[in-house]
Amino acid sequence: MQKTEIRVDPFVSVNGIAFGTSRDELWKILGKPEDSFIKGDDDIETDIYGCCHIYYDADYKFEGVEVVYADEADIYYGGEKVPETYDGVLAFFRARFDDVEEDGAGFLSVKGSLGVYVEDADEYDTILFARKDYYSDEEI
Repeated sequence: MQKTEIRVDPFVSVNGIAFGTSRDELWKILGKPEDSFIKGDDDIETDIYGCCHIYYDADYKFEGVEVVYADEADIYYGGEKVPETYDGVLAFFRARFDDVEEDGAGFLSVKGSLGVYVEDADEYDTILFARKDYYSDEEI
């Protein structure tokens, strides 16, 4: 199986789609999603495309992408390949952001606007990349 390539230009875009792009424009670029759902207590739909979930703000502007099947993607962050192991990805982002904080479910960086969720100690399951200040604007 060929992996999906995800290229993140930190705080700017994912695969060339700029954060802040309207949902309508995103659909013109990617086509309609495979499905959409409401996540948790939110009232904003999340779109599903392959191994990714696309998040929007209250105005349906693109604000984040969560790679929900990280093992199905080759992820590049600022031009560098993101490691595939949990320890590797943790070290990768700790070298870039001094606020990486681990908890029992992975880690989060408010400065980096990214979060990693893990069920298995060897591999991470999901990784979220978002617009600048994504986490600092939200209640965590």
